[in-house]
Amino acid sequence: MNTFRTSCSDERSLERTRADPGLWLMVKEREIEMRAIMTELKRLDADPTVIDRLFPNRLKPRLSELADDLVSRMFGSCPPEMLAPVQEALVAAAKRELAASPHQ
Repeated sequence: MNTFRTSCSDERSLERTRADPGLWLMVKEREIEMRAIMTELKRLDADPTVIDRLFPNRLKPRLSELADDLVSRMFGSCPPEMLAPVQEALVAAAKRELAASPHQ
C-alpha cells in the first residue's frame, strides 16, 4: 500500500476536523444546507443535477474547498483522488452526528 495514500486517511482527517470546532461546524452546516436543498428539489420535483443553477448562492466555502484546505494543512498536497474520500468521510460523520442530535 502506498504510504502517501495511507497518510492522507479519512480517519485522520475526520479526527483533525472534529478537533477544530469552527471547521466541524462548517462541515455540519454544509450537510444541513444539502438536506434543505434536497428537500426543496423533491418539492419542486427537480433533477438534482440542476442544484447549482437552482441554488447558486450556497454557503461558502463549499465542502470540497473545506476538505481541500484540511488535507493541504495536514499533509501538504495530496492527489486529487484523495479529496473525494475525505469529503465523503466528513459528510458521513456529519450525517451521523446530526441524526443522533435530539434537536433534529
